[in-house]
Amino acid sequence: MATKINAIGRVAFIGCGAMGEAILKGILNAKLAAKTDLVAAVPTAQRREYLTKQYGIKTFADNAEAVAEADFVVLAVKPQMAKTAITASLVKAIPAKATVVSIMSSIDLNMLHALVPKRAIVRVMPNTPLAVGEGMTAYCPDEKVAPEALEKVDAMFSSSGEAIQVAETAMEAVSALSGCGPGYCFVLIDALADAGVMAGLPRALAIKLAAQTFLGSGKMAVETGLHPAQLRDQVTSPGGTTIAGIHAMEEHGVRAAMYDAVQAVLDRSAALKGK
Repeated sequence: MATKINAIGRVAFIGCGAMGEAILKGILNAKLAAKTDLVAAVPTAQRREYLTKQYGIKTFADNAEAVAEADFVVLAVKPQMAKTAITASLVKAIPAKATVVSIMSSIDLNMLHALVPKRAIVRVMPNTPLAVGEGMTAYCPDEKVAPEALEKVDAMFSSSGEAIQVAETAMEAVSALSGCGPGYCFVLIDALADAGVMAGLPRALAIKLAAQTFLGSGKMAVETGLHPAQLRDQVTSPGGTTIAGIHAMEEHGVRAAMYDAVQAVLDRSAALKGK
């Protein structure tokens, strides 16, 4: 969205683990909200103390207390904990004006409407690179979400990377690809670094080389707009070393492993919905 948002209002996080913290950090870094407008409800005293010390925000043990006067309520608990965390007292405490923003990956809009009835809801699928300003977020609103509120949700996430509105029918695939994608990337970075160590490089250097290579390659794909196969061809000389490496990857089914990883997420998400 093109509209420039200077402030998003008061935001209450219900749950604030790694992903919630990444969103919180992005909002603060982009100066979209003052520390006094950000609050979080988390069950453990140690985590509350950490968030207050690290970010200067107010924290609560009680979810219902945290959402008072909120403009946005970010549901950042694990999907398995949704029914436990989103109680009748919490729903009653959410202001009628508030927009509910859910990052619970396997909870669709219909399920969210059952959990938080009569509220405007945006279903969001971010990923953890939000914490370093390079997130990829997809979101889909229900019909109750006001255009201005949706602009602020877009600002909340695009300030720390890229954000795009999609149809809800795409959200499960988005979750399996970009939502879980950082996990796949870290496995591949670790594997490539291990290969570097096996080739004689020091561990720290191998990790740096592998991580920066993934970062730069991703940036090339985004900024050039070229198909990944075209970019691959640019570094793959006939009969050269790179094609030999790619051949080995194909022989070991790296491409098929990516297919299977995404499908495994879709299968697990479906299983969670069935519980």
